[in-house]
Amino acid sequence: MEDIRYSEMLFLQAVLNREVNWIHSSNLLIPDSYKISPEFFFGMVETLLEDMYVTFEQRHYQELVWRLRGEHVTERPAGLSEQQWIKPRTAVRDILQGNNSYQLRITYRGVRRIEELRDILKQDRILDDFGVLLSIRYLHRDLQDALGRAPDISVSVIRADMDDFGQINKPYLQAVHDAVGDLGAAYRGVGDETVSIIIGQGHQRAIEIGNEICARVRSLKLEYKGQILPSVTASVGVATSPPAPRSRDVHTMAEAFQRKAKETGKDRVVDS
Repeated sequence: MEDIRYSEMLFLQAVLNREVNWIHSSNLLIPDSYKISPEFFFGMVETLLEDMYVTFEQRHYQELVWRLRGEHVTERPAGLSEQQWIKPRTAVRDILQGNNSYQLRITYRGVRRIEELRDILKQDRILDDFGVLLSIRYLHRDLQDALGRAPDISVSVIRADMDDFGQINKPYLQAVHDAVGDLGAAYRGVGDETVSIIIGQGHQRAIEIGNEICARVRSLKLEYKGQILPSVTASVGVATSPPAPRSRDVHTMAEAFQRKAKETGKDRVVDS
């Protein structure tokens, strides 16, 4: 079920962001990360239409969906054949798979569905022992999805690592989580390494988030086995595409910058 929910959310977000406007048989948009068949894709769109998460811009197509739902009965609109009107489900499927160009837009209900799915996914996908950050195993799939957006939409990767003290502590993970907030997603890697993906905020904002991570970690009061620990710091690397390559190299660059931050004094953000 997770992949189905994830695919549904991605599709709704794409429509919301106007990345998917016109879909027809010659312009089928099914990201590889969906891992679903075209048949399932069309079935998913049908469900989104039937549940009123998305609607057709074209009035006569939308009236067909209303007829499918049994909520709107009227005379057959011009542009639809008698056969389509008799068998609305078949007609909707033919429209989705045929050469007919159509435009979808998201509804208010669809926006709320995105919020609901995002909350469900975060709950289901948190595998960190402390229940704070997402498991690193989701990072590469989520990064690939982010990089698949329009080239002018920024994708930033922020890597953070605690300096010196190597024992994971929940307040540290919470500091990263709170610094990122609703602007992206944060993942726990090996040990105390964390990776965050920030979409559409630009490089300068990503640097600000990196500095916020440093500040929050610096102010932590940590304990271990009942003992107060010395103040800890974090080294952070930030890379953003564009200008970084539109590939996973953006993550590799952030990792290199994070190592550079640690090697050049710690408790800092490096982005070049």
